[in-house]
Amino acid sequence: MTDLRTPGALAPDPATHPGIRPDSRLTPELVGRYVDGGAWRSATLRSMLTEAAAEHPDRVAAVDRASGRTGSSRLTYAELDERAHRYACGLHALGVRAGDFVAVMLPNRADFAALVFAINELGAVYSGIPVAYGEREVEVILRRTGARVAVVAETFGSNSPLQLVQGLRGGLPSLQHVVVAGEPAEEGVTALSSLLTAPEVELGAVDPRALCHVGFTSGTTGEPKGVMNTHQTLRAVLDNWIALQGRESLGEPLVNLIASPVGHHTGFLWGVLLTTLLRGTGVYLDRWVPDQATHVIREEGVTTMFSAPTFLQDLVHTDLAQDGGTTLRTVVLAGAPVPRTLPAVAGELFGAYVCPAWGMTELGIGISCAPHLPARAQSTDGVPVPGTEVSIVDPDGHEAPPGTVGALRIRGAGLFLGYLHLPEVTAEEIDQDGWFTTGDTARRTEEGFVLLEGRTKDIVIRGGENIPVTVVESLLFEHPDVVEASVIGVPDPRLGERACAVVVPGGGVRPSLEEVCAFLLERGLSKHFLPERLELVDALPKTPSGKIRKVELRGRYAAS
Repeated sequence: MTDLRTPGALAPDPATHPGIRPDSRLTPELVGRYVDGGAWRSATLRSMLTEAAAEHPDRVAAVDRASGRTGSSRLTYAELDERAHRYACGLHALGVRAGDFVAVMLPNRADFAALVFAINELGAVYSGIPVAYGEREVEVILRRTGARVAVVAETFGSNSPLQLVQGLRGGLPSLQHVVVAGEPAEEGVTALSSLLTAPEVELGAVDPRALCHVGFTSGTTGEPKGVMNTHQTLRAVLDNWIALQGRESLGEPLVNLIASPVGHHTGFLWGVLLTTLLRGTGVYLDRWVPDQATHVIREEGVTTMFSAPTFLQDLVHTDLAQDGGTTLRTVVLAGAPVPRTLPAVAGELFGAYVCPAWGMTELGIGISCAPHLPARAQSTDGVPVPGTEVSIVDPDGHEAPPGTVGALRIRGAGLFLGYLHLPEVTAEEIDQDGWFTTGDTARRTEEGFVLLEGRTKDIVIRGGENIPVTVVESLLFEHPDVVEASVIGVPDPRLGERACAVVVPGGGVRPSLEEVCAFLLERGLSKHFLPERLELVDALPKTPSGKIRKVELRGRYAAS
């Protein structure tokens, strides 16, 4: 009997490509370029798991590690493959068909990965929701996608995703089923376990050109937007980064600590998908507790992790930093500005390669360091990955010379299709030549390395002069009494804005503004760029993926 989970090769026809839709950047010409150049594969995401299970059926594919609990549960590739298929049959029994949306709001666990592949097997569209999200973000995602099914956790910490979604259900007529990971105690809710016993059904081949994933931006400014991807765009991102990085640098086999939420793009793309593509073991950590993470790293022999810099900064302050026998090979830092001294400091402490990288929901990783690059590259964000073009332009739209800060633009086969149901925003952000304006500022070195300088909206303009926010934050990180820092602009009636440093102090020491400024001057910072205000806080507000919510900080201190 033919295994219908592995679709045959489907030759993309640019004239009828499913990705060409009103809210898409794609044109027949772009599709032809990506297909003819070999940038797009005729393979689905689901086929990665099918192939991994065929090659390594007994290899451990997924390990569940719950915070505060000892022990773990494990699935081999054969077991994960079978579970994904059973969930696909179960979702089909609920009425899910190709093109329908399924939202998943679970903590990191093997079942999350199985559901991702199950949704792909149906030709449906997966949309993740970080389990820590609140009512505003969850309502936007369910409303924008028109999700037919939402799979949720009953509880997570003090939150109840189930009650949150149930409370929204009356205003979401498209939401026909709520599935809970647990035993439902109320009518109208389906148990996730019941999907595993649904009747077997033959599922048709899935078109790798079709929409398969909509990930939502973190919403650090404004309402989150739905970022559309096909099987082909996501696979292009994975293939291109691996081509730059090299598989051997990640461990053979890869043991990937998946601590970033799978409901967010980092955990989904660089956790679930990369691990499966490389036939590795994914270690699913349901929440980030630094001291507990160190035990998991040791016990599971973790070789690689992808995270925001804050995760690595946390590990620097644990006893793992003095452990000469750590198995860590590579730590990839993406999703937030990287303090320029962190890669060298942490790399020496852990005996690992710390890899700065730049990415966003709209294009996984487009700029990255790699072990074969000169060591000095680690004090930058790296080079464009293969298949991704990078342009840095001045206000007139001309390419900026090396050393000059400009607006960062990118294009390539891994770039997202556009924003779901927002054709006007897609057209505004992606020009006719396929260039996407990222909202970041950057500059190139003479050697071709790229340095991100910050978000365009994060720029502090004091009396007409731009303050290099990322530079100031990196220098603050070097201060012995500073654990984390963020620099924001606060309104000023005379100068327009003044720079405010919001700092998490460490070691029981509370530095003063004068001490901080003296330290920055010693490090060579210009007096014009010194912060004029200092706020000491216990913690910085962050998104689930570890990005600092600067919009919240600006709102907090704007009127005070």
